[in-house]
Amino acid sequence: MQIVLLDTNKLSKKMVTMLADYFAQFGEYKSYESTILENIVEHAYHADVILVNKAELTADHFNLLPNLKYVIVVATGYDCIDVKALHNLSIPVSNIPDYSSEIVSQHTIALLLELTNHVGRSSTLVMRERKWKDGWHSLTELSGLTLGVVGFGNIAKKVIKVALALDMNVLVYSRKTSYTTALQVNFVAKDELFKRSDVITLHCPCTEETKYIINGDTLSQMKPTAYLINTARGGLVNEALLYEALSNKQIAGAGLDVLEIEPATPQNRLFGLDNCIITPHNAWFSEKSLKRWINVIQDNMIAYTEGKPINLI
Repeated sequence: MQIVLLDTNKLSKKMVTMLADYFAQFGEYKSYESTILENIVEHAYHADVILVNKAELTADHFNLLPNLKYVIVVATGYDCIDVKALHNLSIPVSNIPDYSSEIVSQHTIALLLELTNHVGRSSTLVMRERKWKDGWHSLTELSGLTLGVVGFGNIAKKVIKVALALDMNVLVYSRKTSYTTALQVNFVAKDELFKRSDVITLHCPCTEETKYIINGDTLSQMKPTAYLINTARGGLVNEALLYEALSNKQIAGAGLDVLEIEPATPQNRLFGLDNCIITPHNAWFSEKSLKRWINVIQDNMIAYTEGKPINLI
């Protein structure tokens, strides 16, 4: 069996090594830093199985790979893959669901607390700039505030549990109109969520429906005291319009772990704002999540070799 990892450029060295060590047992294994249409034949023409992280793959790519039998997206999100094209070719494709739910939900709350309690900023003022009272920032109590959650998957539910423990009210907007859940939440329309929420957190895939869900219209509906948090997908947020909203104090602040272009470029104007927090798309990364990640990949491959692929998308 020939197996190819198409893009290592957004994986850590440890992750790349883990994949190489595991897949070598199945036959010939190769990896490449990146793959585009112009070099897909060179990289994967003989591949039976391809692994992909963030490289964009369309029907044009798949039609050039006559031996392709299985695709594993080594991530939870799969918006970079033309899944419909694979279905049309009867090629199964699996992803890695839920491996990072615990740590992403934790990071979401960490961003929220930094926006409201300024722990990192206050510590920097004291420890590095030797400021004491000059460095005080007014804190924001979360009790009684409303958290608006876009999406209702595993990460969203974990965030909601913490928010409820903090005595917040929770609104949910999702493509499904209702769910059976014991969580004390109210499902509302999108406009109502943006108008009523004090904090909005995004936990949905980036699809044609959700692309730029944070836009001029939704930003204009938000309270001037509201915060935005995105640990999902950079494409959910129109960054140019978010910059205008933050710089004009149309909303109070934002905490982002994902951006439209990654790695972030020095020209990104969000860097110059004191009411925006950005982390380097590391919300998913912990030792426990990394172990779960490789375990699910291994489970996917074993199930495929047994003729019963799992985690299909």
